[in-house]
Amino acid sequence: MFVARQIPNVITGLRILCVPYLISMIFLQQFEQALLLVLAMGLSDSLDGFLARNYSWQTRLGAILDPVADKLMILALFVSFGILHWVPWWIVSLIALRDVFLLLGLVYLQCSINDFYIQSLLISKLNTLMQIVLGIVLIFSQLSVVNSQILSTLMIIVACTTFASAVQYYRLGLRLARRVAQ
Repeated sequence: MFVARQIPNVITGLRILCVPYLISMIFLQQFEQALLLVLAMGLSDSLDGFLARNYSWQTRLGAILDPVADKLMILALFVSFGILHWVPWWIVSLIALRDVFLLLGLVYLQCSINDFYIQSLLISKLNTLMQIVLGIVLIFSQLSVVNSQILSTLMIIVACTTFASAVQYYRLGLRLARRVAQ
């Protein structure tokens, strides 16, 4: 039986299912549709979070699926952008390495701490937002002229927020690991 508290998880699941379609639209040069889908995926991320928080519909599954959906979309987008030479590979690598680093840290902490849960950090939310904004601008740049200074500035901001987020999670992970060791 379907329970209302599963609505955020259904929305998140739909975001995950949209990732291959989004990537195919980019490679098929259907940029208007890709742009609309990225916007819809970004808005649905906000919607599922809003519903989960405001109606107390948070679930363990949602806590896992939501960041997975974000990372799948962002990694798929930026690998595609790298393949298409829209962004330099060092940005793709930085984003991917941060996410692998976080995943390994979370797996370690999950195995070490019973009933482990980590709240996403503000810098991480800002990082995800800036990555999505850069993705939207990059797709839009295929439809219209976008000032190269804007693109360069957004890439620098994404690099900085990605690095700052990794450093903050590293510090948090160290504190949690010290607690486990005690």
